[in-house]
Amino acid sequence: MEKKAGSVSNKEHKGKTLSISYILSFRPQSRYDRKAFKSRVGMKRKHALIMVLATVILAAVAFHSSTRKVPDKGIGGTSTGETSTSVVRQMAIASATSLAISQDEIGRKDARRQLDLALAAVKGIATASEARQVLLELRAYLASLPPELASAVIADFLSDPSRDAPTRIEFSIGKTGFLDGHPTLRVALLDWLGQIHPAQAGVVAEKILATPTHADEWAVSLRNYARASSDSESREFLQAKTEELIRNQVWRENPSVGFLEAFDILVHAHATESSALLGELVADQTPEGKAIAHAAYLTLDRLTICEPVAMMKQLAGQPNLTKVRGPMVANMFARADLRDPEQRKLVRDYLLDPARRSGELDAFAGVYPNASFAISKNLLTETRTPTGEELAAHDAAVFEIIKTWLKDPALERVKPYLTTMHNRLAAFVHQASR
Repeated sequence: MEKKAGSVSNKEHKGKTLSISYILSFRPQSRYDRKAFKSRVGMKRKHALIMVLATVILAAVAFHSSTRKVPDKGIGGTSTGETSTSVVRQMAIASATSLAISQDEIGRKDARRQLDLALAAVKGIATASEARQVLLELRAYLASLPPELASAVIADFLSDPSRDAPTRIEFSIGKTGFLDGHPTLRVALLDWLGQIHPAQAGVVAEKILATPTHADEWAVSLRNYARASSDSESREFLQAKTEELIRNQVWRENPSVGFLEAFDILVHAHATESSALLGELVADQTPEGKAIAHAAYLTLDRLTICEPVAMMKQLAGQPNLTKVRGPMVANMFARADLRDPEQRKLVRDYLLDPARRSGELDAFAGVYPNASFAISKNLLTETRTPTGEELAAHDAAVFEIIKTWLKDPALERVKPYLTTMHNRLAAFVHQASR
């Protein structure tokens, strides 16, 4: 899930590291022709300008005619001309409307053609740099369109899963959760649709998520759906679909970067109920399962940060996970904030559990309080790191709690580990006071 990770305090996590010109006339012998591109763009702009001017003129005629009364001599005397004026006005409005509709249809046809040509161009690229140029110019073209038009033609294009081509570019996430790298044309269009029209992107995402297509498409679709919907039912849908992605055996055999990045959706959905599935993945220590196990570990850890009570209860209910990855579970319990009574009780129970082995207790005491955070660019979530002032306040308060625990006879069995925690905290408190 994480591409690059950094360390704020005690530990550094590293995740798996993990867009030829867009053309208006495609010719196999030269791939693209920039003169044709500029010429056609110029012609289309002139045509659009003429259409707009014609519409404005007709609208002006309609307005002018509607404000005039033309004297008209007829049978039976003088007429005000209101009937003939009404007819002229209606004809002008009808003509203007017809022109507007015609212009809109021309715009749609042109946009569809550009997407078809872009698809042909991507299929003909030989390098990732050529693909990036195609995508760069296609993105600029779509940005020049009204959002409603751009989103409509993108949605229409995406309705056919077979219309796609690889770009030779790796899946990569930018600062805001949108992509810097698009492995296929469809992934690029899905990503851009999420920026151009989030609501429409959510609708398209739900359709794509109805059938397994590709893990990268699902990852972006899950992000788009999450951005478009925020109610509890949507979160349940996100959890279910992310678990479906993770369980897809074909995708798991050769996990793509998008597959691994999709684990972040569970953090966004606060899907603590997914801890059992994540625990199974973490327990897989085979070489082929290493990348997925690491993504699952990071997800469990980040869920513990945002939902400590629920996650400690979930972890305590997985004895098999503790047997296989005891120190890892200990590190997650070490994230507990003992100032909170419920978390304090859960940690106390954890330490006094007769099944707790010395290696687990050593791991817990050696890292408590665990203030290490993996920093990365994610599809949806951001990792908030505590400030120095917040850490100092936490350490001072917890230091007093540990001193009390050292005097508690019920905790005598774990006193050596409490002493280790006491000494660590004493050093932190002293350092903060300097």
